[in-house]
Amino acid sequence: MNRTLKLAAGVLVSAVCVWWSMRDVRLAEVGHALRQANYFGFAAVMATTLIGFWIRAVRWGSLIHEPRPIRPGSLFGATMIGFMANNVLPLRLGEFIRPWALARRERLSKTTLFATVVVERAIDMVTLLVIFGISVLVHPISSATEAGRMTQAGATVLVTACAGLTVFVIALERSEKLARAVIDRLSAPFPPSLRGRAVRALEHFVKGLGLFRDLPRVLWVFALSFGMFGVIVIGLAAGMWALGIVVPWYAGLVMLVITAIGIMVPAAPGYIGTMNLACIAGLAIFGVGKELAVPFSWFYWAGQWLPVTLLGLYYLHREGLTLRSLGRMQEGSA
Repeated sequence: MNRTLKLAAGVLVSAVCVWWSMRDVRLAEVGHALRQANYFGFAAVMATTLIGFWIRAVRWGSLIHEPRPIRPGSLFGATMIGFMANNVLPLRLGEFIRPWALARRERLSKTTLFATVVVERAIDMVTLLVIFGISVLVHPISSATEAGRMTQAGATVLVTACAGLTVFVIALERSEKLARAVIDRLSAPFPPSLRGRAVRALEHFVKGLGLFRDLPRVLWVFALSFGMFGVIVIGLAAGMWALGIVVPWYAGLVMLVITAIGIMVPAAPGYIGTMNLACIAGLAIFGVGKELAVPFSWFYWAGQWLPVTLLGLYYLHREGLTLRSLGRMQEGSA
């Protein structure tokens, strides 16, 4: 599927999700609930969002094996630029922009850094699986509900993808013979004039998988992962408190899993629609009707989208870049 079709499909998914989430809800009631919200809670959602991204940036630094330490400010700036790009540009381009921005600033290999992003995603999935297990223990989710069906389908995808990706990256990093075979196979289609560059790029990618040689570093990375998701749970709880939604203490844990699964679905930039529908489905587990769930979905979505986008644009400007330059980067990598 080419990029235009992917973008069109994502926009269509978002449009359907927004329509579905807003069915049987009066806009005036949504507006009233948002006006009555406690905006100290909105500030808390934004603050926890940024703290979570700071922890993500620190964790990313732990995944990058370089002789010299990388400055936390560079890691955080590149992280915010990447996730800002996910919020405003199509096709989740930020997953490529983030390592590109850090490589540009710190003069590192883009391919090596992209490999660390792949490892990061595997770690995210493992961490979410553990949190999912905990959430199911404290609050079993029935498959008879929309949230239950979404969660079970998403968990199946998570387990399959996580297991396959983890086994692959560990095997690739541990086995020099396998790594060489993969490199040779992937570089074979390139013409002789480009094959040397392709081989070097793939070797840099394998180098970026070096985390699995160092058990203490693996444990530290997982500790940061649980800390990062814990901060996000606090933000979810703050958002529910701000709208007067009364739920059990573990609701944020359950909501984390369901919203994480919801934003896995390809959609328009900023996860609009899929995030809303996931919030509504998650709150339905606790008997919260759409009259509060819909305003919460927009409240929480804005509490994440605004700080990430504004701070990402700030760092983009500080680097002397523009959104147009990011588009040119995308074309150059095509």
